[in-house]
Amino acid sequence: MKRRTKFNDFHVSPYNPSKKVVQARKFYSQTMFHLSLKAMQWFHHFMRDHSKECKTKKNSRISIDGWEVSLTNFVIPSQAMGGSVDDKWMYCVSLVFRKSSSARSQISEREIDNECVCELQHDDSANEAKTFESPLFYTESEDGQSRKMKVQQELKGFNSKLQEHKWSQQFAQGATIGLALISSRNVTQAMRETLSLLYEDFCSVKSSPRHLCQPLIDILGVLSHSQVEKTSLSCLLQPYLAYTTSRWVHRPLSDQSDIYLEAAGIQLLQSLPPVPLALAFVTLLLEQKVVFSSSRRGMLMSASFAMMQLLKPLKWAHLQVPLVPVSMMNELIHYPAPFLLGIPTDEKESAAILSTLPSDVTLVDLDVGRVILASVFANDSSKSAEGESGEAVAGALRSQVLFLAESLGGAFGAAIYRNSWCSDSPLQVIPNERDMLAKQIDEGNFSEVLNICEEFVSELLSGIHPCCLWIEEKHDHETSIRNEPAIIFDEDRFFHIKNLRAQGRYLPLIQKSDMPSAKFSLSLDHFDLIFETFLRTQCLSSYISDGNKESMLFW
Repeated sequence: MKRRTKFNDFHVSPYNPSKKVVQARKFYSQTMFHLSLKAMQWFHHFMRDHSKECKTKKNSRISIDGWEVSLTNFVIPSQAMGGSVDDKWMYCVSLVFRKSSSARSQISEREIDNECVCELQHDDSANEAKTFESPLFYTESEDGQSRKMKVQQELKGFNSKLQEHKWSQQFAQGATIGLALISSRNVTQAMRETLSLLYEDFCSVKSSPRHLCQPLIDILGVLSHSQVEKTSLSCLLQPYLAYTTSRWVHRPLSDQSDIYLEAAGIQLLQSLPPVPLALAFVTLLLEQKVVFSSSRRGMLMSASFAMMQLLKPLKWAHLQVPLVPVSMMNELIHYPAPFLLGIPTDEKESAAILSTLPSDVTLVDLDVGRVILASVFANDSSKSAEGESGEAVAGALRSQVLFLAESLGGAFGAAIYRNSWCSDSPLQVIPNERDMLAKQIDEGNFSEVLNICEEFVSELLSGIHPCCLWIEEKHDHETSIRNEPAIIFDEDRFFHIKNLRAQGRYLPLIQKSDMPSAKFSLSLDHFDLIFETFLRTQCLSSYISDGNKESMLFW
């Protein structure tokens, strides 16, 4: 009797927060920016204690007036779920200021007052220059020098609140304020450039290489008052958005997404060595519970999105939260289905949670560059094994995963770090200084790893559709009610094809130019448990369901 598996589609509900996204205004329809200062209240649990991760002067995270600064990328689940990947998320970049409890101001109050903006001055002149021209300017008067800003609208209410008092002087240590840009599309690059330019323009000081944050903080503080004009925020951001979006406005939105994903992949390669990277890839391919941890919150988002790229053409169909709020960490860690979570290690609660992870959760430490594989794989076949104990089968599955990760990691290393990974090759010579410099620039080539993963997954999927039997009920043309077709999968035939493929004896009747090579073919003798686990994944079920009738046997 042949073993047959019937694939039925099922829906996995994504994580949806209970709070609603605040309403925000839309600028530049081609980039679809959503802007709102009050959105920071909604994102507070994502950005709390943002700046704990690094407090050194070398990276300009602490200003000369004692504020810690963070510019972080993150995503939140979108309530308007659609079919594409972009419909799944709201993409966010936040600029957050937090009053440091340890750093002291290194500049006098008079010098700070000279740099603070005292008035927003109405100016209708449009700036069409290709280079950025700051809307900030200085004026001289009998009272001394003052700093003002040009805006395209009269803002009397804003100016009145601005001159009343300074927001930065009303709060003690630990006060937090910030600004977030939100978009329904992945335009992270443009949003990050906008906030970076805003910060540089307001906070740079001619007399110091470091920055002074109070000029921008006081402006953001005024926006928190309900009496100011509703268009104040758009007027403030308009010159910065106009410049940063000018280089993207005539290009497809997908260009920004591609650039971000390439940068995210490079960051992932710089955080994980080849073998741990391969181990994380195989673990996600088998749809296990995986936790990414890092003190760099932006890195959690980059790693999560880069790993999804490596799985293509398969699609992750389970829970994915690149940055888990503190209040939900303990709950999501015990989620019963597969998941991919990002936990920031700079939270006090994180240490306790990460040290007591369930036995079926794999930990990927992006700061150390290691992977701690789960002792028990979720949904493995060990529970129903006959003739062998469940523990023995589970141990054998872990051994196969480690063996596969070591081999696949070798391919990653040889593609990325040719000089060091292939140092024992008889054809390898010591590179000169110029070659070493060129290699350092080109070392994190994510496309190399992406091509290897694509070829490996394509080889894993080869022979899938010939093992599928499409069954549908025959109907007359007059019948309006039609039942959904069923797809039956022949596992024995699939295993037979994989054995032939590993021996180099299986070739399809019709050769295609994009057909995967057999160099990544896996033998059933060594990886039988990996095959059995992979056949029961949701990503494979979705891949088969998305196939057309002509690619399968049908009855």
